[in-house]
Amino acid sequence: MKEPTLAKAVQKQIDEIAKSLDLAQGGRTVLRLGDTDDPNKKTLELISGEWDTSKPWFIIDEGGKIHALTNIESFMHFIRSLHGVSSENFSLKLEKAIWRNLPVDFGDVWAVAIGELESRLAKNRDSRILEVDIERLVRRIRKEHPNLFYHIKDDMLERPNGE
Repeated sequence: MKEPTLAKAVQKQIDEIAKSLDLAQGGRTVLRLGDTDDPNKKTLELISGEWDTSKPWFIIDEGGKIHALTNIESFMHFIRSLHGVSSENFSLKLEKAIWRNLPVDFGDVWAVAIGELESRLAKNRDSRILEVDIERLVRRIRKEHPNLFYHIKDDMLERPNGE
């Protein structure tokens, strides 16, 4: 790929990324990473924008790949937000699985599920990430604690003439 074509393609990618991040045209810094004679040193050449460390930098490496560089506060904010969204997503999936199994008391089933997850996490000290099949977890809770769930099919069979 020729350099001008590469530059246009990379610039288009940066424009799309910046647009998705809601960064204005003037609010982004684009740099080119370059080699030097010293293998332990690289150069950064300002292509567009300004040396503003409060905004993310887009760095184009020697192969044309785009990298992002930001300050640690922004990075930590991103990680916390990602963790929050992930946690909320997990909670919503757990809530949906519990409701789908017809709990007598949602709070009790929730407490049992969270207790089991905390117990698993305590045993799995090597990693803070647990692979959990939420549906299987709730089915097992339903089986081990049948009093926490309605059993409509069983109730219908016990009543004569559907009374």
